[in-house]
This record gives sequence, C-alpha cells and structure tokens, in this order.
Amino acid sequence: MEDGKLSEKLDRWIESHRAELFEDIAAVVGIRSVSEKDADGYPYGKGCHDVLAKAESIASSYGFECSNPEDRYLLVRYGSSKGKKIGIFNHLDVVPEGSGWEHEPYECILENGFLVGRGVADNKGAALASLYALRFLSEHGMKLCHPVELYYGVAEETGMEDVEYYLQHNEAPYFSIVPDSNFPVCYGEKGNIRFNLMAKLPSSSALRSLNAGEVVNSVPNTATAILEDTVSVPASSEKVRVEARNGNIAVTAYGTSGHAAFPEQSDNAVRRLLEVIAAIDGLDGDTLSVIEALKTAVSGYYGEGLGAETEDAASGKLTVVGTVLRMEDGCITLSFDSRTPVTASIDKIEEKYKAFAEAHGLGYERVSWSRPAYTPIDSPEVRLLCSIAENVHGRKLEPYTMGGGTYSRKLPFAVGFGPGLPDAPNLYENGKGNGHQSDECILFDLILKDIKADVLALVGLDEIIE
Repeated sequence: MEDGKLSEKLDRWIESHRAELFEDIAAVVGIRSVSEKDADGYPYGKGCHDVLAKAESIASSYGFECSNPEDRYLLVRYGSSKGKKIGIFNHLDVVPEGSGWEHEPYECILENGFLVGRGVADNKGAALASLYALRFLSEHGMKLCHPVELYYGVAEETGMEDVEYYLQHNEAPYFSIVPDSNFPVCYGEKGNIRFNLMAKLPSSSALRSLNAGEVVNSVPNTATAILEDTVSVPASSEKVRVEARNGNIAVTAYGTSGHAAFPEQSDNAVRRLLEVIAAIDGLDGDTLSVIEALKTAVSGYYGEGLGAETEDAASGKLTVVGTVLRMEDGCITLSFDSRTPVTASIDKIEEKYKAFAEAHGLGYERVSWSRPAYTPIDSPEVRLLCSIAENVHGRKLEPYTMGGGTYSRKLPFAVGFGPGLPDAPNLYENGKGNGHQSDECILFDLILKDIKADVLALVGLDEIIE
C-alpha cells in the first residue's frame, strides 16, 4: 500500500473507531491497578490481575492470540513466527490516586477534548492505542515479515520487576518502541538510584509519627507529623495546618505533587514538613540533629544538599528527591528517587550519598539501581521514527533524553515513542493534570494520532530490519 493511501485509510479508520477506543480506554482506567507485590494472592495485587484480564478480554475479542504468564504481564502477538521480533511495551499499572481530584480518578471522562482519569496519560491511553494499531494491521490483512509482540506490564511504577521476569523467560525483541514518553523519540534515559536514609530516635522524643508519600517515584503533596503536646509549634498558615489530634499535635504540610523524574514541576511536602519540625521548640537534641540532616538532604532537587551535583550536555542535571517518609517504632525512613545523567558514573554518585549518610550519622540502604539507557541518535531506527512522528504531527520535533524511567532501560535495543508532545496543552493549572498528578489528563487527539504513528512505525521498521 502506497504511503499516501495508507495514511488516508488510517485516518478514516481511526476516526470511525473513536467511540469504540474511548470505551476500551475507559474499561481499563476504571480498574484501580496500583501494583502491590504479593497482594491478595496475586504477584502484583488483584487490581493488576483484573486489568490484565480486561486487556486480554479486549484483545481476544479482536482476534489476537494472548498469553498471561502467572498474572505478571500480558502478551499480544501478531504476524509471523519468523524474522526478528519487534516489541511494543506498555504498562497498565498506575500510581495511587492521591488527593485533590475534581473528578473520580477511576472513571474516565472526555472533557473539552481531553481524556481525564488515572492512567490516561501514563500509560493506559497509549496501551490501547498500540492494540488498535495491531487491530488496523489485522483487519486490513497487512502482513509483516517480522513478528510483533505487544507487552502489557503491571509493575512498571514499582521497579519493573515484571519486565525483568519477562526477559528471564523470553527472547528480547530485536527492537522495541515504548509509547510512554513524548514524540518524536526519547533516545536516552538517566540512570536511577532509589535509596533510603534511616535513623533511630530516642524513646523520649516528642516526635511520635511521620507520614508522607505512597510510591517513591511520585513527589507527595501532603506530609504529616504527630508530636506530643509538650512542644511549641507554629500557628497554621496557608501551606501548614496545625491541629490537636487525640491528645497530640498534628502538623500537616502541603505542596504540589509531580513525577520524581521532573521534581522542578512540583513542591515537595516532605521538605516543607521537615523545615517546620526543625523550627519547633521543645525537641531534644538527637531528634533535631536527625531532622536537620534530613532537611538538608531534601533542600534542593539537584543534589545540592547531598553534595552530589552534576550534569551533562546530553541529559542535563542530576535530580534527587525524598518522597516517602515513615516513622515506625521510633525509626525514621526517608526514601529517595535519584536520576543520574547518562554519561555520569552512577557508582561515584552513590558513593556521595553514602558519604552524606555517614557524615550525618544516618543509615544508608540501596533499594534499587539501574544504569542509564542510550541508543545512538543517528541509528536508522531513530531516524525513521523521528520522520514518522514529524509526518503524523506535521511539525519539526527534536529527539531528546529524559530523567523518566520506562521499560526502555530494561530492554537491549529500545526507545521511547510518544504519545505526548513536549508542549502539549493541559486542561488544568500547574500542579494538576500531568502523569502522577490529580486529574491526570491527555488530549484524546494525541492518543488517536498515536495509533497512526504506531502503525507507520511497525510498517517502516518491518521494512528496514534485515
């Protein structure tokens, strides 16, 4: 099929399936698929089991062969069993909904051209677009020389154990696209270190409880401390609420949520809470010492407080943000998410985090660790995908690197490919509407164009892969 005729046929088919696509997206958005390891008798919890089952039901209804190994991921296959496998990797798990929603998080709606609901942008909208791309190829009898495998994971937001399991039991695709970023192509991802700083408080401490955050890759918009009423706390303000609670004092700090890979777009409630606690009269010296150390650690988003500032030309500054704060049995744990430049030594950066902990009398624990991902920008695959993205969107787009982590970093040869745009509009003001934020949204038109981009990418890759 000639390129022009294929493009026209694609446009007509996509428009005629618009309503059906919305219903399928709504069906998976309606499931609270927050990944919880070994919960409810399933590897990643009942919500993730349910969303895989729903996706399998949808894909099977369109005639695709599917498999769901042990409720860890779903594979949807298309085409020949010969040739080099082409992969499309999406995830159906989401971060917890958090607070501040104007709409029901798990009820997908269409408002002013935007899909709204948890996961519409990250990553359920693109996941269904990928399936519809295969559906178009199938319904039009378009045979490919190479097999295509569409992967749906359910532990992407919690460390990507699902795709590691997949790679242990399957041959990796020769080349993969990961529709979990912006067009045209994300050809590099920063390294990722997740670690904990820990401290034990004296039993006499007036600080009784700390609580903030739910998952390490999301900056929290609230953080709360419970203290004995023997201390002197400041009055409530616009960003801090102080109240009596069960004979104690509760201090709640408010910020703006966001993705830990792009912390400058957020306002970390953990930082604000630690600043308030550090100024409270009546805390013992040991407790204040720990709070001051943690306050220093979260004082900047670029490693300033931890002594780890670095950057490179390809990917920019290191980022590090403390996101999950807990206190149990007098032990404080603050969890950090750090993204390291693609050319920097991740080992040397971690040594700086360890040195900070030692200098301040804190414990250090590495939780997970992933080296940077990089694909040469001049590779035939990247050049092809860039040209397709520019054709679909009718504008010049520049390939880029990012701090966010997708399945690309786990695969041997993969790049990010849509569905977003770097300047895509948002239905809401700052602090809402983006992935990991309340009232998460994405232009429905971007998802529709993602179908077209995926079809053209599969056809084009099939031609250039030998």
